[in-house]
Amino acid sequence: MQPQTILDAIDELPRIQLARKNTPFEEMPRLRAAIAESMDADIEAVPQLFIKREDTTGFAFGGNKARHMEFLFAHFIERGIDTIVNINHYDSNNARFVAASCARTGMKYHWVAHDMVDAPVAGNMLIAHLAGANIHRVPDQPTARSLAEQINAEETRNGRNSTVLSHNPFYDIAGMIGFLETGSELDRQTQEAGLADDPLHMWGLCGRSIGGIRLYARNTGKPWKATAVAQQLEFPKTYEGIYLDRSARVAHLLGLDTALDPGDITTIAGYTGTYGYTTEGAIAAIHLVASTEGIMLDPNYTGKSMSGLIGEVKSGNVDPEVPVVFIHTGGLPQTFAFADELWNWQPH
Repeated sequence: MQPQTILDAIDELPRIQLARKNTPFEEMPRLRAAIAESMDADIEAVPQLFIKREDTTGFAFGGNKARHMEFLFAHFIERGIDTIVNINHYDSNNARFVAASCARTGMKYHWVAHDMVDAPVAGNMLIAHLAGANIHRVPDQPTARSLAEQINAEETRNGRNSTVLSHNPFYDIAGMIGFLETGSELDRQTQEAGLADDPLHMWGLCGRSIGGIRLYARNTGKPWKATAVAQQLEFPKTYEGIYLDRSARVAHLLGLDTALDPGDITTIAGYTGTYGYTTEGAIAAIHLVASTEGIMLDPNYTGKSMSGLIGEVKSGNVDPEVPVVFIHTGGLPQTFAFADELWNWQPH
């Protein structure tokens, strides 16, 4: 399937402009050298390392979800939605982007933030507050779901066209559509970097973004494989079913040649710990990438994904002959929520 055919199909969808596109694609030679040194190995033992800088999309501090929201909020506008109720963890990047998107489009926004109710306001929650979110902090998900339904019903009684975000099927696929398009950017950028038609190894977290990139590769015949680091211990068992379902829906909507197949994304666990908390490996990875490349990662997502990449390279589970493209999905506001852990960390 021709890349332009895919882009033409995407262009038929409603969309609002939020993200800065054509985010940088950069090589990370000093990080590669540092990993090799830590292994007491030659540089050839570590694959070439590249990074796709989705942290630079600009909107609401940047991140991959700026691309997601362009399609999701156009979808809501088309349906006359004027109020969003979102159930999400207290440090959610999604909740931050929904807040900013509501501000941009003039919608009312309720964020029912569950867990860690005593954690100080910082990072994503602070930005959501600045963007005008009505934030309701509750101790757990069941309480959050109940309260969200109450808020949604009340807003509806008051004459607003309200929706609970997770009740919308299009919410599940908007991000994959955005990163299907990002695959086209990567296609051009890898060609410019001298990697045209070479096998590449895409690396990221379980989610819509890595799925969209892999879907682009499947439909254009690119020899790109993908690894997704699981955010939760059970995700390796469930993520395949999720990406198969989402890719089938995207393929049907856009008239693609194929959806994803089982095994198209390798999912690994053991690097992410408890959701909402950072890990020793993530903090070490943040320090290493910052001190070698001047690139910041976050403690909850990209730091964990990078710790997985470093760990798998050191374990010999990553082919050193195939260049790796690390997908930096953003999440940087939460870096400041972990200031003490980052400041006090010492290498072992």
